[in-house]
Amino acid sequence: MSISRRTLLSASSGAGLATLAPGLRVAFAADGATAQRDILIVVFLRFGSDGLQLIPPADDAAYRDARPTIGIAASGPNAALPLGPLNGVSFFMNPNMPELKALYDQDHLAVVQAAGIPTESRSHFVSQEKMERGIADGEKQIAGGWLGRHLLARNLALPGLGAISTSPEVDVSLQGYAGSVAVPDVTRFDVAGGDFNLNIIDRMHVGPEPYIANARATIDTIKTVTSKLLSNPRAPGNPAGYGTGQLSTSLRSVADIIKANIGLEIATVDFGGWDHHANLNAFFGGQAQELSKALAAFWTDMADYRTRLTLVTMTEFGRRVQENANGGLDHGAAAVMMVLGGNVNGGRMYGQWPGLKPADLIAGDLRVTTDYRQILQEILVKRRGETTPEAVFPSLTYRPVGLIKTAL
Repeated sequence: MSISRRTLLSASSGAGLATLAPGLRVAFAADGATAQRDILIVVFLRFGSDGLQLIPPADDAAYRDARPTIGIAASGPNAALPLGPLNGVSFFMNPNMPELKALYDQDHLAVVQAAGIPTESRSHFVSQEKMERGIADGEKQIAGGWLGRHLLARNLALPGLGAISTSPEVDVSLQGYAGSVAVPDVTRFDVAGGDFNLNIIDRMHVGPEPYIANARATIDTIKTVTSKLLSNPRAPGNPAGYGTGQLSTSLRSVADIIKANIGLEIATVDFGGWDHHANLNAFFGGQAQELSKALAAFWTDMADYRTRLTLVTMTEFGRRVQENANGGLDHGAAAVMMVLGGNVNGGRMYGQWPGLKPADLIAGDLRVTTDYRQILQEILVKRRGETTPEAVFPSLTYRPVGLIKTAL
């Protein structure tokens, strides 16, 4: 990559954008002291992860009738893992997720049933956009994403890698906060050309002008990452037990940044591949296994940070209750959320179970009984010190469900 002064000055002006390694454009906020707020990790299971396969009511007659070929069995070979009852209905965990079952049994993991976004849309992209912006049907558009609004409402000026997405672009949920950074691969967080070009850029940017200050912030962040993270590579081997899948790779990178102690507070992580319209039996098990192994490895890796760590999973919608003719599931409504952390009232399920009988459903879909934003609100208020939840979700009254055990 060829770097000219004109390119550099253009990149470092205005909003403080800097072009780093190929495909990485980021914006930096001014440095700020890191309080003992929780590190919040938001894992988005993109393209409709089915809660009835992840946490099924496996011995419910209506469930078995609706899914004669793909339903999770409550007994026999490859049986589901029992969790306990909710509203008189017994629930189980997918048999491919023994690691998450262990975390549930250890009271670190909680499950929210029938959670989702109040919307009639069954479009992946419309529903993802609404969810990341924190709005539902009939609500006016709001600037930025819900995490961006939280950071602005708290007036938080985080360090250079204080708020990141592991995607190639900053996720919508973080939009509106200028310090959000896209870091798909932290090992490539550098200018193209490495130290040689960085030193040239460093010497080119001296002076009081605003664009110089923006460039200096970028340069300083790169130097911090290089000195504290890239110069101290991971220990040999894989002691936490990460896999090689998409989520494992992303969470391992997030863990590296956290352990470098350079101020990470918010990370959004995408885990796609849940759009199982056909032959679900061939694909869902591997997805569930990656989810379980990756979260468990991350929890192991975060042993020294668990008291200020909260991880939440969400998806834009679940799938229809009835399996289709192709052995798959079409787009539905309610799904499952999971919350993992050192201050989570785990080993429990939350929410109201609406039931699976035809009269209980909405146009064949599982009814949403818990607005996903209620869970996010409680996390933000109790573990992130948010004092104005209405600034983040203007249309929603704060109603905690008791999922978080202690507040800051």
